[in-house]
Amino acid sequence: MSCKDEKSTGEKDQAFTNLLDLKKLPKKVSPSSGATEVLKDWTEYNSLNTAFNAIYNCETDDDLIIVVEDLIEKEKLLSKSEYPEVFDMSDIKSRQKVFRTYVLKIKMNKNFNINPREAVIEMVDAFNAYNNQFSVVINRNIHSKILFDE
Repeated sequence: MSCKDEKSTGEKDQAFTNLLDLKKLPKKVSPSSGATEVLKDWTEYNSLNTAFNAIYNCETDDDLIIVVEDLIEKEKLLSKSEYPEVFDMSDIKSRQKVFRTYVLKIKMNKNFNINPREAVIEMVDAFNAYNNQFSVVINRNIHSKILFDE
C-alpha cells in the first residue's frame, strides 16, 4: 500500500517538473524595427504573435493545450491572409510551415501523453527563425536599394 502511495506522489512530481521545465524556454526573438514597421498593419500576424506569447505563461497541461489550439487557429488564419508585399515570398512561408509543424507536434505529444518540452523548444526556435527571416528580408531589400542607387 505504501508503494502505491509513493507512485501516485511520483506521478504528481513528474507532472509538476514537466511544467516547471516550460518556464526555462528560449527567449522570444522579435523582428527588427524595419520589419516591425511593416508587420504592425498585418492583423493576422499580430494575432499569432500575441497568442505565441501565452506559451510563456503556461502553468498546467490544460493551459498548454489551450495555447496550442489557439496557435493552430491563428496560424491557419495567417496562412490564408494576404501577406504584405515585401514578405509575400517562399522564404517567409516556409518558416511559417516549420512553425506549424512544431505546433502540431506539441498537440500530438499531448495526445500520446509524451512530455512536450522538446517540441515546445523546437516551436519557439521555429518562431524565432520566422521572426528573424522578416529582418533578413528587410535588410536584404535595404542593401539592394543602396547598391542600385549607387
